[in-house]
Amino acid sequence: MELLSRARRALNTDDDALAAHRNRIRQNFSLLGALALAPFALLHLAGANWPMFAVNVVLVSAMLLNFQALKRGRKPPLPFWFMAVLMVGGACASVLAQGLNGVVWAYPALFMFFFVLPRGLAMVLGLVLLGSVTAASTVSLGWPLAARVFMSLGFVLIMINVVLNVVGELQRALVAQAITDPLTGAYNRRHLQQHLQQHLAQRAAPAGRAAVGDALLAIDIDHFKRINDEHGHAVGDDVLCRLVTAIGARKRGGDLLFRTGGEEFVLLLPRIGLAAAQGVAEELRQRVAQAELVPGQTVTVSIGVGALVPGQDVDAWLRTADAALYEAKRQGRNRVVVAG
Repeated sequence: MELLSRARRALNTDDDALAAHRNRIRQNFSLLGALALAPFALLHLAGANWPMFAVNVVLVSAMLLNFQALKRGRKPPLPFWFMAVLMVGGACASVLAQGLNGVVWAYPALFMFFFVLPRGLAMVLGLVLLGSVTAASTVSLGWPLAARVFMSLGFVLIMINVVLNVVGELQRALVAQAITDPLTGAYNRRHLQQHLQQHLAQRAAPAGRAAVGDALLAIDIDHFKRINDEHGHAVGDDVLCRLVTAIGARKRGGDLLFRTGGEEFVLLLPRIGLAAAQGVAEELRQRVAQAELVPGQTVTVSIGVGALVPGQDVDAWLRTADAALYEAKRQGRNRVVVAG
């Protein structure tokens, strides 16, 4: 069991990089698969190879039906896992009936599993295919050739998982670049809008009104232009990074920090009361003032606290926090103001 656990961690089968694109892949695969198998069905018909002809006809028909359903945005009438099971049986029958010529069908079947099925299920069926085709090859070809089939098919199985792992890593890197501020490592403004939309949708009450208990802290570094003018933009950039570090040392695991402008940030505090959010803001203000972001100089922040109220959308919620921030700056900066 430990060996299997280590193998699973190495293959990382829980990382399904193709999940978001699977329906489009299934639609294209269904059409191309039907077109690819149709000539072989005709060849088996001409050769009076009725078992293989029947297998090909079933597969072609199922693929065409699934293609039509997916094209119309409907659920495929024949589940792809069931088609995969049929392909395992078809590959084994092909090996038993045609010998080495039948082995070649195991390779596209293996690829198909990992593109149209969840990766964990694809791995299970891939191992079933590997074992059953090897067993069929032993019967029809003898164990020396069967061993070669096992090694080559197993190598393909491993390489598919290696490639999918690389695809998953590249996908996560691209997503991180798209939603992260490259200087500070905080999330960017684009992700703020997207995340708050999703957050409000998840927190919606059954009656359709947003649930209360969340707060936004709009944070602005006081006199940041003066810091850039006196010390240079390199020091200004360092101040931004140090501020993110200071906030990160205080925020909870579920809190998210976004950089919305040059020296402006928004901190999302989910599931928190207004008094507690005000306390977090005040603690952050004091922490920043004591952090000495610029050696020998005190750097302060102004913070506006905006609590989510029923029926509020994302823009209104952000405006509430911004209005509180502007009031904090109007009152002299280096303070916390609660909206409303």
